[in-house]
Amino acid sequence: MSIEVPVSDLPRTVEHCGWCFVVTSGQSGAHVLSLSPTWSDAGEAVFASASGRLSANVASSGELTMVYPPFADGELAGYSLIIDSSAAMNDADGRLYCTPLRAVWHRPAPPVQG
Repeated sequence: MSIEVPVSDLPRTVEHCGWCFVVTSGQSGAHVLSLSPTWSDAGEAVFASASGRLSANVASSGELTMVYPPFADGELAGYSLIIDSSAAMNDADGRLYCTPLRAVWHRPAPPVQG
């Protein structure tokens, strides 16, 4: 089950989330890290550090996915926030910049009764 999230709402939506899983893939396969982005005034997620494999995967594909773990309580209990983004390393400052393309709240469908 998914609920679309407007990309323009993401900086406000994640301000209390803290960290996320950053998922990339490239020639050496999938790679997952847990990182904490900051958000620019332009609505980009910015990561201050990146591993060599993360950098190589981003250079290869130009994209990544951020996954914020499920919320424990409240209206969105059980939902994870998944953000698909274009991504690029900035050689001048060594940071990774991600432009969100699509975001959804997602959780598994309830079990079938019966």
